[in-house]
Amino acid sequence: MEQNYSQPGKGYTKIDNNVLRELYRSPLNGTQIRLILVISRMTRGFHKESRAFSYGWIAKEANLDKRNVRRAVSLLVQANVIIKNKTGRKNMLGINQVQTSWELWKTRGSNRVKIPLHKG
Repeated sequence: MEQNYSQPGKGYTKIDNNVLRELYRSPLNGTQIRLILVISRMTRGFHKESRAFSYGWIAKEANLDKRNVRRAVSLLVQANVIIKNKTGRKNMLGINQVQTSWELWKTRGSNRVKIPLHKG
C-alpha cells in the first residue's frame, strides 16, 4: 500500500527561509540537523517559541543515541543555534530565530580562516 505524504490540510511546519538557508549552508552534521528539525517541528510547528524536552524523547523521535543528543544540544547551545533554559529537571529548548547570531564557524589566526564548529 502506497502512502501519500503530501496530503493537504494534514499539518506542516513553517520554517523561516533564512533559518532554512543557514541550515543547508552550515557545517552541521546529520545528528545536529535532525535535532534542529525535531525541535523546530515540536515548537514552531505548534506556534511556540520553546517547550520542555527530555533527551530520551528526542533520541527516540529522531532515532538517535541519547548521548549523541546530549552532546549535540550542548554544542548547538554553545553555537547559539538552540536556546536552552533549565527549569528544575526540564530542558526548555527552542531554535534561535536570529540566525545572524549563530556561531557555526570559529575563526583562527590573523587571516581569519573559518573552521567548522564540530569535528567529524
